[in-house]
Amino acid sequence: MNHTPQVLRDAASLINEHGLYTGEQFVGPDGSYDLVAAIYQAGARILPGAFRTDAAAAIAFIKGCKRAMDAIRAFYTTLQAAYPEAHDDDEVIDTVSVWAEKGDWGPDQQPPTTSEIIGRLLRAAEALETQDSTTLAA
Repeated sequence: MNHTPQVLRDAASLINEHGLYTGEQFVGPDGSYDLVAAIYQAGARILPGAFRTDAAAAIAFIKGCKRAMDAIRAFYTTLQAAYPEAHDDDEVIDTVSVWAEKGDWGPDQQPPTTSEIIGRLLRAAEALETQDSTTLAA
């Protein structure tokens, strides 16, 4: 069973409920989530304290969680038109996080709004479900 669509929807709910964070580390002092942290929380169902204090340790947790990485990779595919191809999981994680902070590359680069991020998460989930149902029907 593909859990990725539900992880993406749950991440959208976490950001909607707790807010979006784009500062240092992965979780803000007010409990708001970086996009990658929200996806991790949704996939792992737990958020270690390292997400607030130690980015390197947080990245190790992220890379060690299959559900989270599958969802981050799926979300990353929605950004590939605007970003160069990532060569490893570190680049995928970085690209997703930076996109939420800064937006698409280019001269008119603007950070996406929280609503835009939530919308993209939900559209990515819907696209995956449509793809899965099409594959099952074939």
